[in-house]
Amino acid sequence: MTYYVPFFAWIQQYKWAYVRGDLIAAITVASFYIPMALSLAANLAHVPPINGLYSFVFTPLIYAFLGSCPQMVVGPEAAGSLLVGSIVSSTTDVGHEDGVAQAQMAGLVTGLAGAIIFIAGLTRLGFLENVLSRPFMRGFISSVGFIILIDQLVEEMGLGSAAQEAGVTHGSSIEKLGFLFSNFHDAHKLTCAVAGGSFLIIMTCRYV
Repeated sequence: MTYYVPFFAWIQQYKWAYVRGDLIAAITVASFYIPMALSLAANLAHVPPINGLYSFVFTPLIYAFLGSCPQMVVGPEAAGSLLVGSIVSSTTDVGHEDGVAQAQMAGLVTGLAGAIIFIAGLTRLGFLENVLSRPFMRGFISSVGFIILIDQLVEEMGLGSAAQEAGVTHGSSIEKLGFLFSNFHDAHKLTCAVAGGSFLIIMTCRYV
């Protein structure tokens, strides 16, 4: 029973002395995860921002009972949101966005993915992760980072409205890259300055 529901294994070792530290950790994570969840839902998954909060609240709660890895990233994250967004975009007509329909499609994709992972856990298929080579995973992560960079540059340069009018909001990365080059002169200078300055500060703190 403890294999299928790890909650029964670690709850016996939990102490009231851990509550204070866990509460501080929860507040710390929520302080930066909530705005990130809102941004990922709206910009990458192409669903209403409230769905990002739903993912942030319910997913960790379920994983607390069924998960076995304390370091696992649970909830909305960039790669998963990007994959969901690509499916939502392919089923949405440009100029006829429907937040409810897009949220339903995202929920369907999430349910299917969760069912596959749940079945894989019950049948102990975790060893399949070793089949994927490290270069393959690095290439996948690098490509996801590149796609996210292109998607976010549209907003960080203040060209979100122009991109929506041009119909490239749900387009491919090549189309968005071409749009950025052709509309570079229309970028909002203050928005670019704030985005560029924030990026430099983050990278400086990371290396220093």
